[in-house]
Amino acid sequence: MNSVITFISDYGIGSPYTASIQGWAQTLMPDAKVFELSHHIPSHDLVQTAFILKSVYASFPKGACHIICVDSNITLHQQALFVEHDGHFFVGADNGVFSMLFDTLPTKVYKILHNAATEYSSFPEKNVFLPMVVQFLRTGDLKGLAEPSAITNIKTSIQPTIEANSLSGTVMFVDGFQNAMTNIHRTLFEKEKGDQNFRFYYWGKHFIDAISVNFHEGKPGEDVLLYNENGYLTIGINRGKSAQLHGLKVGSKIVIDFEKKEEN
Repeated sequence: MNSVITFISDYGIGSPYTASIQGWAQTLMPDAKVFELSHHIPSHDLVQTAFILKSVYASFPKGACHIICVDSNITLHQQALFVEHDGHFFVGADNGVFSMLFDTLPTKVYKILHNAATEYSSFPEKNVFLPMVVQFLRTGDLKGLAEPSAITNIKTSIQPTIEANSLSGTVMFVDGFQNAMTNIHRTLFEKEKGDQNFRFYYWGKHFIDAISVNFHEGKPGEDVLLYNENGYLTIGINRGKSAQLHGLKVGSKIVIDFEKKEEN
């Protein structure tokens, strides 16, 4: 099977947890290809965890296993899950992240089997999730590793709100260039917009009413709105730092108003 393993966590930069789990992955499976998606998730932030993982997992080959190392206490959340979706495998605690990670709840859901000693481990990502993933990658079989179950912890979706003639969304991520990525995807935006005009409000009465192709359209210092690589509407500034200038941060609200075009 594919031996790709990814990690997403709230460990933070320079954490020994990161080095420990990477080293243990190579010890258990020397031929594994191990990737860090991000270790900069705010502590216990499942919304940002789900959004980032949802944005990037499809870039990896089918059969990759994605280990979610955020809010992973098995005793607290009753069960740890192994979930199959779109040819990928996801492992994490049943803490609500799986209900936000997918547009519809997956049906191939399994409870990870483990012994009493590992249940109370302070590092379940290393001592429960990783060994299970390695064994599965070696055999392709869940026998003795997991049993059928279901996602029981359901949290509010990270999807935007659709209202009459408008969409309400949220800034989900601010990158190193201070571009602010929203949770409004191109598919939804274009469906709701149709042939109408729009105004994208993001800072008081400030708005953008056109979609750019890249961050360098217009003059330096001008605001731009475009689809990022994953199709999400993103606010930036030509040669500038949009989020910093406009006070945008994760959780900032944005609104898109639609208005029918005037007929000649």
